[in-house]
Amino acid sequence: MAPHRLHHLALLCLVCASLLCIAMPAGAAPPPRPLCDACGDTFESTAESHGVSVTVTHSNATVAVNNNGSATWVVHNRLSNAEGVARLRANESLRTAIADRAMWDTELLSANVSGDGVITLRYREADFAQQSVGGTVRTGEFTEAYGYRNLDGLGADRLVVVAPDGMRVGRSIDGATLSDDGQRMTLTELNDGRVVTFVPQNTAIGPLLSLLAVGTLLGPVMAMKALAYITLPAAVFTLLIGAAAGGVDWLDWDLKQVRDSAGIVFAGVGALAAVLSLLGAAGVIRLGGTAAPLFGGGTALFVCGIALSQQRVRERTSYRAVVGGAVVGAGIALGVTIAAAPMVVGDGFTFPVSTLLVLGPAFVLLPAGYAVGHGNRRLAMKTAAIGFVLSMLPVLPILPAPFGLGVLFIPVATASAAAVAIGGLPIFLAGVSLGVPSSGR
Repeated sequence: MAPHRLHHLALLCLVCASLLCIAMPAGAAPPPRPLCDACGDTFESTAESHGVSVTVTHSNATVAVNNNGSATWVVHNRLSNAEGVARLRANESLRTAIADRAMWDTELLSANVSGDGVITLRYREADFAQQSVGGTVRTGEFTEAYGYRNLDGLGADRLVVVAPDGMRVGRSIDGATLSDDGQRMTLTELNDGRVVTFVPQNTAIGPLLSLLAVGTLLGPVMAMKALAYITLPAAVFTLLIGAAAGGVDWLDWDLKQVRDSAGIVFAGVGALAAVLSLLGAAGVIRLGGTAAPLFGGGTALFVCGIALSQQRVRERTSYRAVVGGAVVGAGIALGVTIAAAPMVVGDGFTFPVSTLLVLGPAFVLLPAGYAVGHGNRRLAMKTAAIGFVLSMLPVLPILPAPFGLGVLFIPVATASAAAVAIGGLPIFLAGVSLGVPSSGR
């Protein structure tokens, strides 16, 4: 093996080892806990661990955000069990110890028990939010996709978030209620969290500022996901395409003979795939969640095949035209998959990540093959690498942070990349045939 290839292989191994080191700290993730630790059931558990038995019949909390990103929590828990309430009221050190332990990552300011059995807890959280572009303030406290949080619901029966002075809520939680002036956001549950933003009260470009604030917050997280989840699959996909290109050169096939029939083959394979998906929908064969992607991909291949069967289209092919055709084909495949899902799968269909792992990279094979046909293997490798990465980017927002069980996605994505590169060889060879000049290779 040539020395420079040994260096490349060593570099690839180093990158893979680094990615594994990034993804392995699964055990460092904290246990699941609600947004308000000092509310409801979690307060009961904390009191129980200190030998005090109480039941929280109702809890509400208010978190007032400051312009510098800090926040003040005020929690009200209505307690039952007269004996436990009496112990908390009489023993200040015990009450303080429970209150201090109940709310993580905050500073306890005070803890008091009223005569009607309501314990009031006040905390200060120094880094609840951060200042961002255009004077906005943003917080990722409401989503486990930011940082190391392992969020498990709201905790309180009711939570009110108060915007900083002179500001209003710019981007709120789905299902939350906003006050008329936009300064207060009220939550009664937290199912799908998101980044929340606060924008200046009188700004006319609040949505734009919120978008920029969220983008600058999630950008590093998305970059980490890309490194952890895409680098290794992209490397495997690209290396297999390089191996296929080398095989084409070694076999020295005269692909000019199949150039004119490539479109017909595409259309035939696409029609066959669509028919198989319909048979699966009719219960003749069992395809499960693969029926919709099979129908979408088959339809796109059929459309591309019809276009390539036209001589005037083949005569005008260029690398840019084939790239554009691949993008259109992938778009058709994805659109048809979503539209046809209720028909071929049923109303219970949930869009699988595996669909995006297959449809996008499959169409990357066409321009990569075209570059090989033109004798430009380096361009083919670049096309494979860049095309695979771009086709995977839509998957990133729906993946977990690169810790915990999310690390299992790496071998799945790598296996999918290898399967697409091997199973999609007919598409690759069709691209090679289109790239072969009419006068010979």
